[in-house]
Amino acid sequence: MKIFFLRIANFFHPVTCSVCGDDLSFLSQTKICDKCKESFPVIKNLLCQKCGMPLYDGGEYCCICKKHPKEYAFDKMRSVYLYKDSLRSLILKFKYSGRSFLARDFGLYMYEAMKLHSFYNDAEFIIPVPLNIVRRIKRGYNQAELLANEISIKAGIPILRNVLSRKKITKPQFKLSKLERAKNIKDSFFVKNSGILKSKSVILIDDIATTSATVSACSLALKTVGTKKVYVLTLARD
Repeated sequence: MKIFFLRIANFFHPVTCSVCGDDLSFLSQTKICDKCKESFPVIKNLLCQKCGMPLYDGGEYCCICKKHPKEYAFDKMRSVYLYKDSLRSLILKFKYSGRSFLARDFGLYMYEAMKLHSFYNDAEFIIPVPLNIVRRIKRGYNQAELLANEISIKAGIPILRNVLSRKKITKPQFKLSKLERAKNIKDSFFVKNSGILKSKSVILIDDIATTSATVSACSLALKTVGTKKVYVLTLARD
């Protein structure tokens, strides 16, 4: 009976791929077709052992992590895709055009990537990067929290939603230079109920890493209250 009604609903409102618009099965659990998913620019091969930046010329660390090993407060970071082409357009729709349903697909991709790196196995909690209250109200949701929730369900790791918070409302990071981003986001985060994080390892979730200033500032706040390890996972890397 359920399948019958799904067929009827699909007749009037066909399920289509969020990227190319092609029809999907009315039983599909995804909003992105296999062809479009395969076209997304996966980050692979040689990576910086700390920040996960692709190393096209080989080596163990990128220039930043080699010359300034304390540049980032997190212990390790990995990203699934490069932030460009059709994926970039889709992430922007996910963030700004109300397509929160894409969290299910994106969360799955992040979980699949997470399983490739053994250090994530040490994590005891998942924490989303918080959104400031003005943007949260305007947008209606925090995209990082939606992603974290999907990963938490799939990985069986508890999510802590209200432990990491923002102290102040900052300018949008995408409008700023690298130096401006670091200054803009500095000291913007604080930790509540910090005792739960003492000597724990966590996975910090965000959608995009550009200069990594935001996730580094979050990591510093977590480390300051005694968090043992902070492993970052983002959907894309600019």
